[in-house]
Amino acid sequence: MIQHYRSDFGALCCPVVCRVRGPLDRAALQSAVDALVGRHEALRTTFSGRGARLVQHVHPPRPLPVRWQDLSGTADPAAAAAAALAAELADPIDPRQWPARASAWRTGPDEHLFCLNLHHLVTDAWSTAILLRELCGLYDLAFGAAPPAPPGWQYREFVRWQQSLLAGEAVRRHREYWQRQLRGAALPRLAGPARPGAPGRDGPEPATDPAAGSATDGGADPGGVYAVDLDPAVVARLRELARTGQSTLFTVLLAVFHAQLWRVTGQPDIAVASMFLNRSRPELRDTVGLLAGMVLLRSQVGTRASFADLVRHTHAAVVGAFAYQDLPFQLLPGDLVQAHGGRADDVMFNVMTEVRHVRTAGGTRFELEVPTAIGSRFPFELAIVPVGARDLRCVLFRAGGWLDDARAGEFLAGYAELAGRLSADPQAALRPR
Repeated sequence: MIQHYRSDFGALCCPVVCRVRGPLDRAALQSAVDALVGRHEALRTTFSGRGARLVQHVHPPRPLPVRWQDLSGTADPAAAAAAALAAELADPIDPRQWPARASAWRTGPDEHLFCLNLHHLVTDAWSTAILLRELCGLYDLAFGAAPPAPPGWQYREFVRWQQSLLAGEAVRRHREYWQRQLRGAALPRLAGPARPGAPGRDGPEPATDPAAGSATDGGADPGGVYAVDLDPAVVARLRELARTGQSTLFTVLLAVFHAQLWRVTGQPDIAVASMFLNRSRPELRDTVGLLAGMVLLRSQVGTRASFADLVRHTHAAVVGAFAYQDLPFQLLPGDLVQAHGGRADDVMFNVMTEVRHVRTAGGTRFELEVPTAIGSRFPFELAIVPVGARDLRCVLFRAGGWLDDARAGEFLAGYAELAGRLSADPQAALRPR
């Protein structure tokens, strides 16, 4: 299973974490959790085997007891709850036994921290938004609200549909597209000793905290998590650039990532991995499960005349990937890109979906939190996380052996500096150094 690839189980958690403010009805919350498990087969699916022989076992609905702990009497309830959450996320979930756990920590008379901790085999980032919405809707049933609409397809129906797709004519068109798109591209070369002249030293210093969370493979270097918030004025310019270019914010942020990789590696033709929703059918919009699929996004950044030109070029790659995302990358030829001995998902770029982070149910406020301390299951991942309604936080996850602390911090600072400079003058010429 997936833990054979990553030994640090914390990176295999995909939790729903909520800050709960207001009177919390424990019985209503327990009922909502149990109803959530009943609605979605993924939350009661266990696994056996591995690789091509991985088998899912869907169990009948059963209660998922919420584990309650009162921390309000401790010296620092907020710190105690943060420590308890960190311990929960670091504790392995064995999907052979059960894929979900639920915990709640009371930090004050009307304040709690709630965590529905799930193994990544049964959920993804899009599913998190579904689960938060439905949890609040089911909690609201105790206060007279109407029941939520029935869910769409269950995960097993998605599996059957994907199997039928791969057995039909469409798979040939998908494979031919990716062979045309990726043949001759190379993966970024980021591992190894530090190289002189690393960019980003003159950019803003990122707020780094290597101890905040690690993605360790068991070696001497535990890796780390680094974060920096983009300036709000920069974010506004990036959004405007996406709007005027009839593109998306994802595309513009990805173009900055490609430009930064060109500065760091000197490689003018790079393909990086990203996770796409893989929910092209309307029946899948409310399906809970690991539907997200990996795609490679190629950019021939060295041939682009300006950042605006790079955005247009990147937009075409993103649109094509969206149209052909249904084919699992693992079914493509292994030598399609120059991997330099690495894996296609060694370098990952993701923009987290902007979801409704705050919901009210039964007079209680549920605020979704995105914990970064669980790390990443990829060796080098830049994730762009929405903060509030308009701001963006750049979070860099580095596993052991991929850059060192200084160069990881420089990479992130360089990304933020480049986003500011390129968004201010998108017609300026691109340069590798």
